[in-house]
Amino acid sequence: MGTSAKQPSHLKPGLLHNRNFILLWCAYGISAMGDHISEMAILKTQNALDPARDITTLIARMTFMFFVPFFLLAPLAGLLADRLPRRGVMIAADAIRCAILLGFATLIGWTEDWGSWGPFVPLLAVGMFAALFSPARSALLPTLISSDQLIRANGLISGLGIIATMAAAGIGGYLADRYEPTVSFRVDAATFVVSAVFLLMLRPPPMRERDPSDRALRSSLGELTAGFRYARAHRHVWELLVIAAIFWFGGSLVNSVIPAVVRDVYGGTFAAISTYRALVGLGFIIGAITISTLGDALRADVAITWGLMGFACGVGVFASSVYLPAAPSTLARVGAVGVVIAGTFGVAVMASVSSLLQRTVADGYRGRVFGVRDVCSTGALLIATGLLGVPQWTRLDRWVGPILVAVAIMTLIAGLITLRIRLRRGPHRPWLNFLFRLNEFVAKFWWRLHRIGRVTIPRQGPVIITSNHVCAADPLFLIAAAPGRIISFLVAAEYVKLPLLSHFLRQVDCIPVRRGTRETGATKQALRHLTSGKAVAIFIEGGIIRPGKTVRLKDGVALLALRTGAPVIPAYISGTVQRGGILRDLLTRHRACVRFGRPVDLSEFDDMESKRETVRAATRKIYEAIQALAPSETQANQPLSEPNP
Repeated sequence: MGTSAKQPSHLKPGLLHNRNFILLWCAYGISAMGDHISEMAILKTQNALDPARDITTLIARMTFMFFVPFFLLAPLAGLLADRLPRRGVMIAADAIRCAILLGFATLIGWTEDWGSWGPFVPLLAVGMFAALFSPARSALLPTLISSDQLIRANGLISGLGIIATMAAAGIGGYLADRYEPTVSFRVDAATFVVSAVFLLMLRPPPMRERDPSDRALRSSLGELTAGFRYARAHRHVWELLVIAAIFWFGGSLVNSVIPAVVRDVYGGTFAAISTYRALVGLGFIIGAITISTLGDALRADVAITWGLMGFACGVGVFASSVYLPAAPSTLARVGAVGVVIAGTFGVAVMASVSSLLQRTVADGYRGRVFGVRDVCSTGALLIATGLLGVPQWTRLDRWVGPILVAVAIMTLIAGLITLRIRLRRGPHRPWLNFLFRLNEFVAKFWWRLHRIGRVTIPRQGPVIITSNHVCAADPLFLIAAAPGRIISFLVAAEYVKLPLLSHFLRQVDCIPVRRGTRETGATKQALRHLTSGKAVAIFIEGGIIRPGKTVRLKDGVALLALRTGAPVIPAYISGTVQRGGILRDLLTRHRACVRFGRPVDLSEFDDMESKRETVRAATRKIYEAIQALAPSETQANQPLSEPNP
């Protein structure tokens, strides 16, 4: 293989050994903490613990004010992220937020007489520079790591962000209960100094030179709207933006009603409110750890589907605590379980949306597309919090139960729609798409399967795939490594009788073969498969080859190839641990690798008679092509006999 071949992901350095990622990760976490430490102090200035105050309305107004700049400035922030050094934009945003927080008490004093929204107006200034920070951070991340690490990286970033939010809630609640609000504001300002220091130590790669063909976008309006045009032109991008909007709409409603539930149903104080917000963060931590553990075994589109459904389940459990006839302490425990579940699955949605956008959007547009993402997500947030905070509701807190139920139903429906779309868009029938994705997940997570190189199997037309055979899971490895084709295997007849496996084998048109017999029916069925343009897989060694076992090559591969002219694709499977026995092979954790080779050139046999010697020579050439794919440290050493007729 050439030196330009892509290094297998399991051989790449981990994220936690990447200095630039660690610095960005820490800077984001500290900055996220700074965005939330002052919230409890602001609520204290509004006497939020007074039962006569509608705390849901106060939370909604506070959230609304902070995120308005995200909606209004996101296109400009995205443009700056694409045109200026992204690290510099983030450092400037941190420095200015620090200055604003140092004078925050004065700003509140100036605006508190501006009506019911006045005390929250200073949050506009903080949100303005947080809006500049967001797309720059999202656009910078893919330049620091490899693409197959994106979902894990976004999971870690989302998890740390919520850890920071959880810490901010705890610190903010503690400070609000014991000190004047100015103390919280000063502590908050210090967090942005620390974030800027981490960013100063970061050494990102130089920005991409601007493409000369981009001159059509030089006008200010063209620059600002390029992200919207890009999203509109790419179906998967705008679908991800819709998912982000739905999730942020529902999440904002849940976040706004948590204080009312804690205060009115559980009888909690500021500290208790902070605890439940921290429990959401605990769920995010669990979700981030889960995503990091699963790694590239978890496809981002699958994570979105199950994340939405799991989030709906968690919100439903939380909603049940409003209606159950039980003691407040019992209801508090039920609610705690619900918010942890919601947080666990919520991080999967956010991390997966971000990773798919980072993976699919060109670097020159990435900042502006993330600006559009911020417009969509914060627009949904503003609608949600505006519905709660703008109208002059009377005792809105009494409606927290129906609000939570509505959010659960909405996100569940969204999850089911994404499941339907994903299965229908796959290369196969919906049920087969589901089975293939399930097999791919198990192969990558449990057997730690990796494919080295590209898939050389043609997407259409007859083809024969053949490889070595060392483990009972080998067929599942090949299917997971080449999900674009339905591969029909020649399998032992007894496998077709197994309850669960038999259904899958029938779905992929596998051909049963009785061991120890010359069954011409299987050969004829394989010929029919190939003449109808299907893919057939045959293990040239016949059965599983255990260490020291004599290899007796089978002529079936060469015979079918010479009769039909179907191309033969060799493959080599390595990294398996041989335990002996089908069940033990399936339960063992391997480090399986699959490598596909180029089609075997059998043209030298075209003009030769189909005698046994010709078929055996072709068999030998096919087997040599398989062995040529073996890793240098794993050369086959089994004794080899002549091919069987």
